[in-house]
Amino acid sequence: MKALTTDKNHKLVWTEIAEPQVVERTQVKVKIYGTGVCGTDINVLRGKMVAKAGMALGHEAVGTVVEVGENVTNYKVGDRVVIDPTQFCGKCDYCRQGLTCYCDHFDDYQLGIGCHGTYTKYYVGEEKFMYKIPDGMNWETAALVEPLACVLNIIKQANIQPEDNVLVLGSGTIGNLCQMVCKRIAKTTVGTEINTFRNEFSKQFNSDVYYPNELTMEKVLELTNGKKFNVIIDAVGNQLHNAVDFAAKGARLFAIGFMNDYEITINTLDYLTKGISLVGTGEEHLQMAPAMDYISSFKDIDKLITTKIPISEYEPAVNNLIDVENCKHMKVMLISENDENL
Repeated sequence: MKALTTDKNHKLVWTEIAEPQVVERTQVKVKIYGTGVCGTDINVLRGKMVAKAGMALGHEAVGTVVEVGENVTNYKVGDRVVIDPTQFCGKCDYCRQGLTCYCDHFDDYQLGIGCHGTYTKYYVGEEKFMYKIPDGMNWETAALVEPLACVLNIIKQANIQPEDNVLVLGSGTIGNLCQMVCKRIAKTTVGTEINTFRNEFSKQFNSDVYYPNELTMEKVLELTNGKKFNVIIDAVGNQLHNAVDFAAKGARLFAIGFMNDYEITINTLDYLTKGISLVGTGEEHLQMAPAMDYISSFKDIDKLITTKIPISEYEPAVNNLIDVENCKHMKVMLISENDENL
């Protein structure tokens, strides 16, 4: 079967890989409908994250069950499912403590990074990593469950309160989802975005989205009634250096974007005297079921998927996503070339 893989130079290749088969009693075979293009995929192509060469990329996947192992009890052929890509061994010390997102063998289990992902026709995985899509939920909404699960992990760790002011640096898909959830909790939610298309697009979900150069200290104090931000979320992966000046005393800073070459210098006295916390949230941590329940409460959330294209025609859209300043997409969904999808 055809799959979208990477070579040793981080370039995408549309090539043949072996079709996976159910070999364990607890496995499920899924015919992929489509997969959202994640910032993680784009960072692999930029060389800012590492994936094993020859592995099919992709992990924000939805599809239909076509085969189940003999011990599978929760799913049957014909069920529509979302696949949880943040998988784990279940045996290491961290997994046994319930910290599955910090699995010692993380890289071996992550779809599209250490094992085959879902930019292809079929995927086979364990039943425990599947979540049934409710009747009436469209494919596009279901494809956003995994990104929302990542966001819920952040929000819960941030412990956002009704009186808080929140700043989200970056208004891509994750940044928008952060803002959508925070607007339901916090007093003030502000976003930034450098890209013109995404800046304007994001205003339909949050009117307080600014270009970074518009967010002066004067503007911050106006928006927060002189109190700065209690929570700052870097949804890009390279913006935390812009956070400290805007942080209130006792602020919580969250790094959630993945870029292996980004570093910041911390003045420890500033963090000590202002009581600022810097938190790395890790991967999505057992939030798929809550996200599946929660996502239907957001009207028109599927609008975040602005582009759907056959997977073999990936090149123009993916190349545009790599071009940060000129990108004309929010979320791109690559549709697998199964007959019923075309």
